[in-house]
Amino acid sequence: MRRVLFDTNVLLDVLLEREPHYAASTAAFDLVGRDRIEGLVAAHAVTTLDYLLARRVGARRSRQILATLLSKMRVASVTDSVVRTALASRITDFEDAVCDAAATEAGADAIVTRNLADFARATTLAMLPEALSED
Repeated sequence: MRRVLFDTNVLLDVLLEREPHYAASTAAFDLVGRDRIEGLVAAHAVTTLDYLLARRVGARRSRQILATLLSKMRVASVTDSVVRTALASRITDFEDAVCDAAATEAGADAIVTRNLADFARATTLAMLPEALSED
């Protein structure tokens, strides 16, 4: 089974029903729900998701949403090694560099993102949600 790390922006598209990206991001995420791929979320993204969700739906509901999300996905660790790898990365956006390093350490085959340009120098293949398939 392929292992895929979902970038924060794609998860926010799904959780906040952000248009015009909701349909494509939901279709990609649905592959996790149907056990077609193993979904990962970087540990640092979980706190960002909580912060943004809590502002919209409140702290209690945010925790419920995250619990549901994490019942389907595994958390990719952000360790000392991941942070040091990200600091040395050729990716200029540090948060994206952390995602790439966490994906690599977790053995991810790809990162699903809407920001392909930001991951042009990634060590892990980056793809749009639309490009993710069951293959």
